[in-house]
Amino acid sequence: MMLFFGLLTALSFGIADFLGGLVGRKMSPLTLTLYSQSIGSVVIGVSAVFFGGTPDIFDLAWGAAAGAMLGSGFILYYRALSNGRMGVVAAVTGVWTAIIPFVIGYWLGERPSTMAILGIMLVVVAIALVSSGEKSPDESVLKNSEKKIKSVSFYALQRGFLAYDRSIVQATGAGLWFGLFFVFLGQAQSSSPLWPAAAATVASALTVAVLIPVLKPNLFFDRSNLPIVMVVGLFQTLGTLTFVIAANLGMLSVAGVAGALSPIPTAILAFLILKERATWVQIIGVAAALTGIVMMQS
Repeated sequence: MMLFFGLLTALSFGIADFLGGLVGRKMSPLTLTLYSQSIGSVVIGVSAVFFGGTPDIFDLAWGAAAGAMLGSGFILYYRALSNGRMGVVAAVTGVWTAIIPFVIGYWLGERPSTMAILGIMLVVVAIALVSSGEKSPDESVLKNSEKKIKSVSFYALQRGFLAYDRSIVQATGAGLWFGLFFVFLGQAQSSSPLWPAAAATVASALTVAVLIPVLKPNLFFDRSNLPIVMVVGLFQTLGTLTFVIAANLGMLSVAGVAGALSPIPTAILAFLILKERATWVQIIGVAAALTGIVMMQS
């Protein structure tokens, strides 16, 4: 059951990333994060009040710490996307997100089987393969002329075609924060996962809100996109909730890697819905991920 909820975490965040990518073409990614996390905070907060029982202060603290990491990770991730190539940034972030929970879980005394460790290693490689195979349909436009680069939309820039070395540093930082999000959230051992998930979602929204005056994104967007923003927030919150359950049922080192598989469902949805052509690298990555998942059950 642990692996099931870990994979459900990846599926939830993967769907949220896919939908966020669609609506992100029409609004600032930071604005999307602020509103989606705020919507999620209301839903999970109300659920915790009515169904979560009595909150534990330590679980709330771990959840809040995890949320601060998540909000900080979102900010660094989007900054990295604005400075570098999307595929490279996504690959670097995804790999670090998977590695951190495994390393810390192992350091805390967890000892997965040899077969499970090999599966985890294969999954980490799979995340890099699937992410690094991503391309943007706008890339050819940016290659035409330098003038067109200057007039390209914010979306195209945030997807990342003006590569700077700092994007790798930012992507690494984002991966570290996302990895610590899983680690901190995994320390909450409440009988009800609702309170740690609520604390994490609220803290994430507050972390982004505090930095809005500094980063100054455009907070306005077309109200027709509100339903998608709401769905993004619900799936992000569901991913947070299911990871608390996964971490309570088994080893952090395995649950964290399973939760970091979110690029896989995002890529599959792009293949199925947007009819994007999968590269051989991505196909190999998906196959490697499925194989690694089976091995992780050992």
